[in-house]
Amino acid sequence: MEKRKDNEEANNSLVSFSALRKDVANVLDFMERLKNEEDQKAVDVDLIESLKLKLTFICTYVQLSYSDLEQFEDIMTRKRQEVENLLQPILDDDGKDVVCKYVLTSLTGNMDDCISLYHRSKSDATMMHEQLDFLLLNLYHLSKHRAEKMFPGVTQYEVLQNVCGNIRDFHRLIVNGCIKHEMVENVLPLFQLMAERVGHFLWDDQNDRDSRLFKLAHLLLKIVPTELEVMHICYTNLKASTSAEVGRFIKMLLETSPDILREYLIHLQEHMVTVITPSTLGARNIHVMIEFLLIILSDMPKDFIHHDKLFDLLALVGALIKEVSTLVRDLEEKLRNKESTDETNRATLKLLENIDLLKEDLKHVYLKVPDSSQCCFPMSDGPLFMHLLHIHLNDLLDSNAYSIALIKEEIGLVKQDLESIRSFFVKIEQEWYKDV
Repeated sequence: MEKRKDNEEANNSLVSFSALRKDVANVLDFMERLKNEEDQKAVDVDLIESLKLKLTFICTYVQLSYSDLEQFEDIMTRKRQEVENLLQPILDDDGKDVVCKYVLTSLTGNMDDCISLYHRSKSDATMMHEQLDFLLLNLYHLSKHRAEKMFPGVTQYEVLQNVCGNIRDFHRLIVNGCIKHEMVENVLPLFQLMAERVGHFLWDDQNDRDSRLFKLAHLLLKIVPTELEVMHICYTNLKASTSAEVGRFIKMLLETSPDILREYLIHLQEHMVTVITPSTLGARNIHVMIEFLLIILSDMPKDFIHHDKLFDLLALVGALIKEVSTLVRDLEEKLRNKESTDETNRATLKLLENIDLLKEDLKHVYLKVPDSSQCCFPMSDGPLFMHLLHIHLNDLLDSNAYSIALIKEEIGLVKQDLESIRSFFVKIEQEWYKDV
């Protein structure tokens, strides 16, 4: 009996939400037409954008109301009232037709129904593709508003916006049939889990002013691995696709992923410093790998890499980041349980060998040969240039930075070559003065 009641409530919720989606689409379409009417009272563009944002918020959290969000009913009722306040001048306008007023009245009624029904619903079943697609789209718009309007220039919010956008666009390819279901069946549950996590963060982010960046960093550590899974699928299954939609998505992935992965590694390293002591066996090697991967990701947008090799390199770096992340979690868990970390350390050394192979591939496969202008020696200030370079190389060799450890051998070789060149120039200069 109880189960049947739950099923009825779930069905009623779906029906109400479907009606709400239709009303939202109709209202937004009506507002756009109203904006273009010649005899209309001026409609503020900001008002329309505010209405869109509030409706996006309501639709998002109607879908996520099963998640026990704090002050759900109070906040949603307030948002619903804000929507009605924005629409009231239009409802009061005697010049508007009956159909228009019916649509607006229907919207307010359906908002009430959805808030009430979904607040009682505890169903957290797997969403249908269309439901999840709508949720991912709305989360993208909410994160975009934060990145562009509320916190412009804050990298973490830009990364959140790009992750939400990439996952939504990838899911849209699934909905449109561009990607076969069997290719993605293992990662589909991750999309809903990611949506729930992002939704929770954005809900709490309304009030958590002091700790928002800390919580955002924690969120990125949770959701970027989903982006890594998407990258892996694209590289292994979609690289040769002739679909224009897939091609556009991969192009966008190449543009946004370096920044996303770089931010993820920064927060992973910060987390590691917090929970793992530097003296832990294998910890130093993990730091070395993280900093080396950060260097590669920083160079990706600078046109140093062959364009046709960029996707290959990004996929390889993504796979290495996934392994590094696994090592960090494994090391953290074993320390927490006071278990031996010997096995993790062996895995770390093995991964370090793969990083060394990547160093060779960078040199011989991925990096462009520098053009002649990049190789020019500053003839007028040559001795000064060599002197400053020599000082800098010595500083690097004396440094204890993790990123330097991986290339100390190469730095030493460059220093030796530089000293030989300096010695040669000194002899030339002495001979020249002798002749004078």
